[in-house]
Parts: sequence; C-alpha cells; structure tokens
Amino acid sequence: MNTGEGQGLFILPVTEAGFKLGRMIKKAFPGARLFTPLESKDGGLKKAAKEAWRTRTPLLFISASGIAVRTIAPFIKDKATDPAVVFMDEAGRFVVSLLSGHLGCANSLAKEIARLIGATPVVSTATDLKGLPCIEDIAKGFSFAIEDTRGIKRVNSEILKGGSVTVVDGDGSRLAALKAAFKEGPFVFRKTAPRAKKGVVVLITSSIKTSPGASLVLRPRELSVGIGCRRGVARKEIKEAVEKAFKEAGLSTASIAKVATIDIKRGEKGLIGFARSLGLEIEFFRAEKLEGKMKGLKSSRFVLETTGTGGVAEPSALISSGGKTLCIRKKKTGRVTVAAARVPFRS
Repeated sequence: MNTGEGQGLFILPVTEAGFKLGRMIKKAFPGARLFTPLESKDGGLKKAAKEAWRTRTPLLFISASGIAVRTIAPFIKDKATDPAVVFMDEAGRFVVSLLSGHLGCANSLAKEIARLIGATPVVSTATDLKGLPCIEDIAKGFSFAIEDTRGIKRVNSEILKGGSVTVVDGDGSRLAALKAAFKEGPFVFRKTAPRAKKGVVVLITSSIKTSPGASLVLRPRELSVGIGCRRGVARKEIKEAVEKAFKEAGLSTASIAKVATIDIKRGEKGLIGFARSLGLEIEFFRAEKLEGKMKGLKSSRFVLETTGTGGVAEPSALISSGGKTLCIRKKKTGRVTVAAARVPFRS
C-alpha cells in the first residue's frame, strides 16, 4: 500500500498522546479521517468500525490491543471482505497488522506506518514470516476476485510445506505478466490445466465451467457490461437481468470490471445502485458515440427514436472495454437489456 493522495484510512486514537501520533500519520495519508479522542468515546469506535466495514476502509487504532479487538469483533465476517485493521501503542513503538493482512493490505499498511514514525512493524502471517509469497499476493496484485476463500488455506499450506502450486490462465498476455511478477515464487504457470488431477491447482478464469480439480478459482475482472433500461427500473431488476445474461453465457459476474450505458441514464437510481453494489462507477456515453459503434450490430428503431442511437447495451460494452468483440450479445429481460465485452489485458 502506498501513501497516495486520496488514500482512505480511519485513524482512531483514544488518548491525547495517541491523537498527536495520529496527526503525524494523517499528513502522509491526505484522504484519511482522523477521529478525536472525544469522538472515540460513547460508542464512537464501534460506529467508525461499522462504517469501515460498509465501505471497506482500513482502520488504524492507536490504543491497547484489547480495545481494538473488542471494537471489531461484532463485524468480522470473511477475509475477502473484511477491511484492513492495524493497531499501535500510543508511544509509537509497535505497529501491528491485526486483520486482513493480505487481501486488505493490513501487512503493508503496518509496515508503511511503522516506516513513517520509526516504529517496529509486527506481521504474523505464516508466509510473511518465512519470506514466501502467498496466493493472496497474486489475487491482490492482479485484482482477481477469490471465488471461495476456503481454498486459500489449502494453497498456502502447500506453499509453506515447500511444494509448488500450478496456476492456470488461458490469457497468454496475463500469464506472461504473472510469470514476470512471481518468477521467484513457488508457482508453476500454465496456459492449460494439467491432465492429472493431482497437486494444488489455481484456476484463473471468468468462465463458470471450472475444472473439478481446482483448489481455488480466481476471477479476473475483465468484463465490461453494457446496460440499457427503461426509466425507473429498480436495482434488483437490473441485478437479476445481469445475472441471467451472465449465467446463460457461462460467465461469472465476479469478473465484471466496468458498467456502461448512455448518458441520458445519469439519474437512474437503480442503475447507479447496481454499479455501486459492485464497487464501480458507471461510464456514460453520448448517443452519437454509441451510434458510431453500431456498425455490424443490430439496430432497434424504437431505441433510435427514443435515445438517438440504435443500441445502448452492445456499443456501451464495446466502447467501455476497448475490445472488438462481444462475449454476451444483447439479452433483454423485462425492462433491462444487457451485453458484455472482454477488456484486453494490459500489463
């Protein structure tokens, strides 16, 4: 984790001494929110933790470890969704990675803060202690979604035993980038799955048809979904239409990287809510730009008369993706039309 402009972080000191440390740390994290000790009282810490879990904002407690643990305990769910939680003593001696060390970047956050204030970082994850990469490093480094976090333990256990992990990715460009990034690790990279169903295999794919021998499936965020809809359509209806289209195409919605539509839909709450439920903002395109992408696509007279372009879902998906072909042709479900295109990998 880099201390970049806009980096979100909740800094939660419980004493004036801790608040002074917090002010020092906030200077390196311009997007951080520094709470006062007064704000931390009377349930303030739990309110901040609840908000952090909702937005997946990293938390830094400047307090005793017990205060941090009791505060976050009711909210802990899953390593794939829990935010990073770090705590440090008010004397600034130690900075401890407490929760979501790899996927939430608590380990790197603890190291960064320790470096800033001259403290000792404390990281206890097994692979870090042995100086080994873990499968979460691949997922985080390439923005892959983890299908089922229960498989992480098996993969990392193999790494800790000194074994090798086969990583399968059919995208040649992405595979080359993976090899370059993790060439010193315990990973063996292949374009196709090994025939023998032995050992630990990690499969990187947006297809819902996966190998039964895979120990873990990683979903690359590589699909742009274009959406057209009638006015006032609810988020639930859009979600169901997208899920139906993806299921019929044999693709995982966890691989959605972008959502796009026509600019006259800027005020559609259902569409905006659907995109935000995926942690995405919508790309809006003018009718003229969409119409310019309609060559080779089936045009609708009704849509043309209503919006100024013969199609919304398909050209939106293509323009947003930067690709040339659709992996989901427009699929109409009720008042919603869905299409998708693959985003070419760029290292």
